[in-house]
Amino acid sequence: MVAVAIGMGLVFAAGVILGFLVTISMASNREDRLGTLTRQPPDAAARGARRLYGLGFRDITPRDTGNARQ
Repeated sequence: MVAVAIGMGLVFAAGVILGFLVTISMASNREDRLGTLTRQPPDAAARGARRLYGLGFRDITPRDTGNARQ
């Protein structure tokens, strides 16, 4: 009985972790496809992915080519 309960707990935990990783992966792929890394995140999943990866809006800025040395 205890072994069954432990097994069920492990299966549940593995499902939660797998679901979390799939959601983060999908959000990351969507941002890459849409090219939104230099703007605000398009949805909550993308916002969570950025937070998980430690990537904030202030960390990525478009390159300023106006004052580039020639």
